[in-house]
Amino acid sequence: MDKPIKGAVIGYGGAFNMGLRHAQYMLQHGIAFAAACDLDPERVEQAKQDFPNIDTYTSVEELLANDEINLVTVITPHHTHAQLAEQILEAGKHCILEKPMCIHADDAERLVQLARARGLMLSVYHNRRWDGWYLTVKDLIAKGIIGDVFHVEMFSGGYSEPKAWWRSIKEVSGGVFYDWGAHYVDYLLGIMPGPVTGVRGYIHNRVWDKISNEDQMDSIISFASGAVANVQISTIAHAGRPAFRLLGSKGAIVDQTLGDGELTLYTELEGVKIETKVPCQPSQQERYYANIADHLMRGADLIVKPEQARRTIAIIETTEKSALAGRELDVPYEQV
Repeated sequence: MDKPIKGAVIGYGGAFNMGLRHAQYMLQHGIAFAAACDLDPERVEQAKQDFPNIDTYTSVEELLANDEINLVTVITPHHTHAQLAEQILEAGKHCILEKPMCIHADDAERLVQLARARGLMLSVYHNRRWDGWYLTVKDLIAKGIIGDVFHVEMFSGGYSEPKAWWRSIKEVSGGVFYDWGAHYVDYLLGIMPGPVTGVRGYIHNRVWDKISNEDQMDSIISFASGAVANVQISTIAHAGRPAFRLLGSKGAIVDQTLGDGELTLYTELEGVKIETKVPCQPSQQERYYANIADHLMRGADLIVKPEQARRTIAIIETTEKSALAGRELDVPYEQV
């Protein structure tokens, strides 16, 4: 770019202090954090205390009218992402969306095309591509230790009624699959090559009658290679299972928690079956913003592309549509 990158956030809410975190990541990688916007005046005041030299707003329109701002990160409830991203791109500014990108694949496609037409960067904060356990899995696959991956299972959940309003109200969240499911599908697409040929979804609403999110959702995802994945997100699972289980033609990987400790690797050496623990690499989530800065300032390839995030949303949305239709469905915009 021909001028310094000045970043802003929309949404400085207190949940997980994500506004503060995004601001810190910007500053660490040479992006000037210049403004924060939140509808809540108390959160705006908190942003000013954290960063005394920034501009603050309670109006998105006023923030976007600031010509000095050229990058805006959206940290708001899921159902607001599409509209805010459209406003940001129409204002001629680069845009980062917290995951999930949005709720509907058609909205994701519209944003992809708008960013392309305006010559602007659009990305989604899939920072967990740099989780230590995931980097370790990808390294084991790349070294050929696992062979060809043909089956993956992923699980998130337990037995507890969702409390946070943005995790329980379907109109806001998109459904039970959109929170951790967005991470899980993104993980999956990073290790399963080739196009998705179909998705079969299943929904259970059996316990929590006071919330509108689904109690449990399963997604069976089929790939052109013949590989199959099963992603399950549940709030009614009295018994859990490993968070990650991968089967390959030469071995398998199991991770109980997706933590930064160790993976269990199963393989065979000269006819001898081996089970061993593999230490996870350090997590490097800060590399997301390092890539954003490199892309905008030095022309590096964008790692988290909007088309990839659109693909994740299409699979999540198709899972629900399939469950309601009672049959496997094709995934829209499946171009890989």
